[in-house]
Amino acid sequence: MNTKGSFFSNSLITLTRQVASIVIGITLISVLGRTLGKEGYGEYTLITYVPLMIMTFLNLGLNSSTIYFVSREKYSLREIFNTNVIMAGLLSLSGILIGTIVMFMFKESKFEELNLALLFASLFALPFMLGMIFLQTIFQGQQKFKTFNTALLIQQMGTVVSVLILVFLMDLGLEAAVFSFGFGYFCSVTYCLMNLFLKDKLKLDFHSFSKTYLKEAVTYGIKAHISNVMTFLNYRLDIFLLGFFLGKGPVGIYSAAVNIGERLSIFSQSISSVLLPRISSSTETIDRNKITGLVTRIMTLFMILLGVAVFILSDFIFDVLLNNEYESSSLMLQLLIPGIVVLAVEKLLSNDLAGRGKPELNMYVSIFNVVLNVILNLILIPSIGMKGAAIASTITYILSFVIKVIIYSRETKVTPFSLLILRKADIILLRNTAKKLTKSFM
Repeated sequence: MNTKGSFFSNSLITLTRQVASIVIGITLISVLGRTLGKEGYGEYTLITYVPLMIMTFLNLGLNSSTIYFVSREKYSLREIFNTNVIMAGLLSLSGILIGTIVMFMFKESKFEELNLALLFASLFALPFMLGMIFLQTIFQGQQKFKTFNTALLIQQMGTVVSVLILVFLMDLGLEAAVFSFGFGYFCSVTYCLMNLFLKDKLKLDFHSFSKTYLKEAVTYGIKAHISNVMTFLNYRLDIFLLGFFLGKGPVGIYSAAVNIGERLSIFSQSISSVLLPRISSSTETIDRNKITGLVTRIMTLFMILLGVAVFILSDFIFDVLLNNEYESSSLMLQLLIPGIVVLAVEKLLSNDLAGRGKPELNMYVSIFNVVLNVILNLILIPSIGMKGAAIASTITYILSFVIKVIIYSRETKVTPFSLLILRKADIILLRNTAKKLTKSFM
């Protein structure tokens, strides 16, 4: 495969667009948080997390395997595209049925406060949600990072524009917010299809459905899939448990902190999305180790500095973005920051291991994380509420990071010190890169 641009230029392209996504994401949090209030924002979070959870459980790892097989060029793009489209449709129908059943499972909890009609309506976003992740990963596997990131931005832009018009200006409330959630995915799928039809000359052809590709893709992807399911539960289970024990209001306060904190990991995600196909297409172990080592050392220092800055400014951040209802969100964010910092670095190692064809290692760690996180949340939430959820997450993320570093070091023979501590050569590289960037803007 011809790789367009270097690893660092692709990372810079991705980073630029994901910085824009930070602005869009923060705008969405601010508008929804202010207009819906903590109760409404908490209900919106719980409602939209249901289709997100179903999508995560049902995608069979096809999004991860798409990156791998497109970058390897083992199957034609036509086969991969049409198989993914058909599977998105079939899995969506299954998801809507399962979601309808799940709606009626929690009658003796705070979940009975949710608007069931809206919850049911949110399930019809599933075809577009699955379609988006199955199509945009084709661009990621092709290392077309401009197109890949534009698809992500369009999804966010579609949602935030719809929210600004329907929720902020027209004051249509929670119903409009849930509609906007699905509308963003619809916009992204439309963009992906236009690109694939016009630029890659693909077309819908059900005869191109490949059972051979599907079987191999699921076999490869199921390991990453289990890991992704466990990761989703690790990141989101505290929200569901808060809703179960405490109701919508605390979910609104806590999820505001979580969503702001997740903006920090955008920087890691931008590099990780480039790292996975780069590692998958590389056949040289030394090349893989060199790239991941350099990126991880730089990211570790950057995330520590960024985490300290956000910790200090957290009160100011919530004063500006939200209102007095979310005063407690600042403390929640501060409790989450140590875990968020190490989690961002761990994502780089996870994508490297997946790119080497060993996603099962991530799966084992993720299973451990979920078990630990559930135990800690069940102990801490009933006793100290939202703070318990934040502390449980941070403890889990830190232990997960330590385990992942040990595993990565054993697999690659790269010492933790070499992996995490900045070298003199790294500083020189950063200085030279800064000079080049400065000159390019002058």
